[in-house]
This record gives sequence, C-alpha cells and structure tokens, in this order.
Amino acid sequence: MKLRSLTMRYFRQHVESSVQFPDGLVGVIGTNGSGKTTILEAIAFALFGSKALRGKLEDVRTRTAPFKTGRGKREQEMRVELAIDHEGVVFKIERSLTEAALFVGGDAVAIASGNREVSNKIGTLIGMSHEEFVATYCTEQKGLEFLSGKKGATEREKFIIRMMGYNRLEELQELLRGDRRDKRSVLVGYEASLGSREEIEARLVQERDALLKVKERHNDAVQSLMKVESDFSIVHERMYKLEDGRLRFLKERDVVQALEVRLEERMKRRRATDDSLVVGQDELARALKPLIGSRDLNEALSEVKREIATRRDSLEESNRRLHEEEVAWKAGVSGVAAERGALERQVEQLTKKAKKIGDLDATSECPTCGQPLGESFEGVSHHLREEIATLKRRSAELLESERQRSVAPESVEQARRRQREESEALQKLQARLHELQTCQQLGEKVVQLQSARASIEGEIASVAEDVERARERLRVLQFSEDDYAKEKGAHDASQRLLEVARLQRVRLEGELNTHEAMVTRSKEELAKFDERRADVEKLRRDVRVFDECDRIVTDFRKSVNSSIRPRLAELASEYLADLTDGRYSAVELEEDFSPTVLEDGEAKRVISGGEEDILNLCMRISLSHMLAERAGQSFSLLMLDEVFGSLDEGRRGNVLALLEKLRRRFEQIVIITHLDDIKDGVQHLIQVEYDEASGGAYVTDVGEPERNFNFALNV
Repeated sequence: MKLRSLTMRYFRQHVESSVQFPDGLVGVIGTNGSGKTTILEAIAFALFGSKALRGKLEDVRTRTAPFKTGRGKREQEMRVELAIDHEGVVFKIERSLTEAALFVGGDAVAIASGNREVSNKIGTLIGMSHEEFVATYCTEQKGLEFLSGKKGATEREKFIIRMMGYNRLEELQELLRGDRRDKRSVLVGYEASLGSREEIEARLVQERDALLKVKERHNDAVQSLMKVESDFSIVHERMYKLEDGRLRFLKERDVVQALEVRLEERMKRRRATDDSLVVGQDELARALKPLIGSRDLNEALSEVKREIATRRDSLEESNRRLHEEEVAWKAGVSGVAAERGALERQVEQLTKKAKKIGDLDATSECPTCGQPLGESFEGVSHHLREEIATLKRRSAELLESERQRSVAPESVEQARRRQREESEALQKLQARLHELQTCQQLGEKVVQLQSARASIEGEIASVAEDVERARERLRVLQFSEDDYAKEKGAHDASQRLLEVARLQRVRLEGELNTHEAMVTRSKEELAKFDERRADVEKLRRDVRVFDECDRIVTDFRKSVNSSIRPRLAELASEYLADLTDGRYSAVELEEDFSPTVLEDGEAKRVISGGEEDILNLCMRISLSHMLAERAGQSFSLLMLDEVFGSLDEGRRGNVLALLEKLRRRFEQIVIITHLDDIKDGVQHLIQVEYDEASGGAYVTDVGEPERNFNFALNV
C-alpha cells in the first residue's frame, strides 16, 4: 500500500489542507505544534476510523471553524479524504465522525458505506488492524519502543506470528481439529447404531418363512375367488334377463295405471258436466217462465229493448217540461225579491233624509238647494213621512207575495210526478232486460255444457281403447313377482359370497405386501449395514488422517516459530551495525522477543536512551522488512514520526542513509520531524506551518529539495 493524497477539512489545526505523497523518501517538516503528527493521525483515521483519534472526539474538529445549520451544514463538518494505491488499484476513502464511504478508482458509486463497514473493508484489504498498523509500519510519536504494549512471550509471539501471516497455520489447525471432532462424533454415532449383522440375518429368515405361508393362503384365496366369480357370473346372467323383463313389465304396468287414471278422470269430468247441465237447464226454465211465458226469449228481448227506448224518450220530454216550469217559477220569485230589495233601499234613503230634516227648523236652509225653508218646512217634512209610509206598505206586500211564491206551484209538482213515474218505469224495464240477458247467458252455458259432454264422451271411448290394448300387452309379458323375488334372493346371496371372497383376497394381499415389505426392509438393512460398516471404516481412516495432519501442522508451526526469531535478529543486527557505524554488531532476541545488544560478543544490558531508540527503530524496521518479505500482503509504506529526537547528528545521517537503502523494499517512506537538517536527506519535502493569527495550519509542497552532499558540514 502507498499513499497518494490526503485532504483534511476542519481536522484539528488544519482548516483546509491537501497533501500529495510521491514515491521515495518523503519528509514532512515543521515546528512543534504546527500539525505534522496530525497528518499521520488523519491518515490513520481515514483507514481505521475513530479508534485512531487521540483524546476526545469533540476536540477533533477545528476550534475556530464556523458552525452552520441547514443546507450548508454538511460542508462545515470535519472531513478527511485519503487516496491510496494498493497492488496497482487506487482506492479513495471519505470519512467524517458520522459517515464514511470507500470508492474504487474514479467510480462514483461506493463499494462500502458507513464507518464500521468501511473500516472492516480496509482491514480486510491491507490485512491488519490499527494496532498492528501502528506496531509495524507506522511509528507514532513517542512510540518507538518495540512492541511496548505486548507483555509476555506468548502475547508477543502470537502478535508477530499474526503479522507474518503464520496465524493461518493456527486457523488451519483449528479447522483440522474441528473436522476431526466432527468425524469422531459421527464415528461414535455410527458405531453405536451399527448393530449386529447376525440379528438382521436371523430376522430375515423368519420373515421369509412367514412370507411363504402367507403366499400359500393367498393362492388358496385367489382360487376360491375365481370359483365364486364363475358361479356369480351364471346367476348374474339369469338375473340380468329377469331384470330386463321386469323393466318392461313395470313400464307397461305404469302405462296401464296411467291410462286407467286418465279414464277415471274423464269419467269424473262427464259426471260433473252432466250435473252442471241438469242444474243449468232447471235454473233456465225457472227463470224464463215468469218472464216470457211461452214466448221466445229473443222476441221478449227485442220487445223490452223497444219499450226501454220509448221510455227513455218520454223521460227526456218530462225532464224538459220540468226544467221549463221550474225556470218560470224561480224567475217570478227572483223578480219579487229584487223589487222588494229596491223598495227597502229607497226606504232607507228617505229615512236618512227625514232624520236630517228632523234636526232642522223653519229658519234652516234647505239641504238640497240652500234656500231658507220658511213656511215650506212643514210641507216637506209631511211629504217625506207619507212617502216613507207608502214604501213600507208596498215592501210588506212584496214580502208576503215572496213567501207565497216560495212554494212550488201545482204545474211544477205535476211535472215532477211525471218525471218520477217515467224514471221508475225505465228502471223496471232495465231490470227486466238484465234478467233476460242473464237467462240468455245461462242458455249459452247450457249449450257449451252439452258440447263439452259430447267431447268428453269421445275422449272416454278413445282412452278405454288404449287401456284395453295396454292390458293385453301386460298379459303377453307373463311376468311373475314371486319368481323374480326367488331369483333376486339367490343373486344377492351369491353377490355377498363374492364380496366376502374378494375381501379375503384383499386382506391376504395386504398381509402379503406387508411381509414382502418386511423382507425387503431386512435386505435393505443388510445392505445399509454393509454400507455403514464401510463408512465406519472410512471414518476411522479419516480420523487417523486428521490426527496425522494435526501432528504435521504442529511440527511445522514449531519450525516456523523457531525460524522467525533468528531472521528478525539477523535483520536487526544488520540495521544496528549500519546505524552505529559497527559499534554494535549483533542483536539477540530472548524467548519473549525482548532485544539485547551485543558489544564485542557480550550482551550489554544497559544502554543509553538514544541507543535504545536506535535499537527499537531497528527492530521496527526489521519487522517491517520481514513483513515485506514473507507476508501475503504487498505493503510498500513505512511512516516514522519524530524518530530522530534522541539521535545525534551522525546517527541521524546513518538513519537517513539506511532509509535510503530501504527504498528497495519500501517504495514510499514518510518521515515526520521538526529538524530542518533532515530536509537535505529526503527526496520530497512537505512543509507544515502554523499561522498564529488565524489559529490554523497549512501545508506547502516544497517538492524535491536541493541536495547538500556535505551533510556533516551543514549539521
């Protein structure tokens, strides 16, 4: 894996910083607190998530960064984007505290989303956890001590074996042992359920004997059934013929019964028609005798109709005369009433005048002409009183005349009596006409009954002939119910015997099938027994093979583990000799992988702090070297954070020279330091500076620095 680019937004001191990582020896230089180590922390955060962060999560976001809500809130979040090159494929990681995404190449669709999913995917991709990453390829500031967190030989050994990829042997051995346990469990079950072959063979002999006996009984039942079926076929043939004759007999008998019912119905209809005819004739005779006597009914009807027409004309004339008399009478009464009303109105007017004049005297003015009344006052008043008295007498006479005229005159009463007589005579004639018409309808009914009786007589004769012919056909069949009942009883008995024989055969067939199935089952059990015994033998061989494989893997693991420590000590010795200019030529590793320096062939238990840092640096580089040699993952990155702090100038130069040599195995080596004199020993320089005014860090890509070949003079 190699780094390609890193973008940090609101990540600790870095408000907006971008870093490009080329191949070779890359130096990240800046003053203390400028944000150099933050770059390493951002890389680890992009790869492994929040577990790589230092301190509290709320302190990661840039303290001076603005806060924003709404649509622009996402742009104000802390965010890291890292591009890496792994085995020729570029992966891009985008991560914040709340979300993460992993992209391949320039694809816009993420292959993994979510912090946990992306971290798991990255761990699988590079083949190590954050702890392993920090303990090997990435040396954090003040974390140079080799495997400082691993206490005890077992824990250190397992960690190194896991980093070297040899933990696959443990996984393989666990799989082998798991399969062996499964095989042994199956073997124990098979052995417990295997049983005895002799028991199965003995049971098979008994079942075969029982099967032969059942076969004999079944054959006897089959023979008996064949005989019963033969006897039944003969009886059934006779019964079939009888059934056919009986069906014809029943059919003809039903025909005879239906015809007899029809004949009886026709006879009943004739008797009912005769009774109705007698009643109708008697009723017609009784009704006609008082009406027409010995005359003809049609002649009597014509005579009554003529009389009704004459009476209607007379009634119309009487109504006309009555109307004329009543109109004249009512006109006279109305004239008298009108005259009396006019006189009463005149009396009322004159009375009002007289009252008005009564209120005057001889000196008053005339209400009509306005002249003084004088002497004529008495004459006018007397004249009005006489005229009023005359009018009242005339009104009384008219009232009396009106009372006399309110009684109908004799001419009107005569006209009314004549009209009533004519109306009553017409009603009697109409009633007589209705009686005659009823008699006429009764006569028509008598004629219809006579016609219906004649038709019924014809039907009776025809049905009687059909009955005789049907009875003759029934006699020709000569069917006997007694003979049929006897033959039916014999047939039913033979059928029951046949059913019993069939049931017996079916029952024995079931027993036969059961015994055959038992024999087949025992044969199959024998075959399965042989197969199971072969499986048991195979399982036993498999268990022995797994035992041998477990032993071989155990021996191989011991051999591998014994080879790791010498090779790691050999590499550390080479690096230590280079860094100390040959003062210390060798490193020994104890059982717990604790390193010890050899000086002139003797172990040096106490060394200075700077020498201890050199030793730990050599051990870390050696482990990374072995990983690059032996691990299944292709890892081309080495990152060192402030590893020069306790080294003198000469040894810093030796470390740079050693790192230059390591480029053959690590294509990309990133050195983070605050020492400016290191810049001349790197191929690519990245400057990190801190702006006190804004409180933010920014990155300057210096590129390839100018080489100073007189390194010792500069320092």
